[in-house]
Amino acid sequence: MKNNMARNAILAVVLAVIAFFWILFYEYLGAEAYWVALITFGVCMAYGPVLRKSLPWMSLGGVLGVVTGLVTFYLYMLVFPLYYGLSVAIAGAILILAVGLISVPKMRQMLPMMLVGWGAYLGAVTRFEFLLAEKPVEAISRALSTFMGVTLSLLIGLLLAALLNELILVPRKEKAAEVQPTPRAPEMPTE
Repeated sequence: MKNNMARNAILAVVLAVIAFFWILFYEYLGAEAYWVALITFGVCMAYGPVLRKSLPWMSLGGVLGVVTGLVTFYLYMLVFPLYYGLSVAIAGAILILAVGLISVPKMRQMLPMMLVGWGAYLGAVTRFEFLLAEKPVEAISRALSTFMGVTLSLLIGLLLAALLNELILVPRKEKAAEVQPTPRAPEMPTE
């Protein structure tokens, strides 16, 4: 019990320090949206010890979610009629259905990160929507740079969660149990 509390305290301190520097320097790294890394980290920590097995699928889901967010943006800004709320709702419903169907084989691992990537991209790109009406050429390039920045933030959050999970949260006993060979059964005496 005390060991878990000590690990959790170390995790809180390390996360606070990393979050401070990430928020301070995210603009210089091209991350576009600092909160994406923190949300991704939180979702990953909720997985607990199974994070190691789920991480590849979560990474794929997160990147596909950001791609889906970009497609949603293009649909509701360039294809659907310019009734903002209705266009966003239609594009969102269509693409969330697509995300759900894509993630059917590994839904528990992929769908949460797909939704995080989708929502994070749309949240980050809404800062630049005014550009589409005034300067469409600049809006498209801003949407693409936001795509890269949100993808970077999402992957940083996954990496941070994986590192802290392995270094701090996974009990040392589990690591030792993985390395030790299994004991052999005693041999039966022969007559």
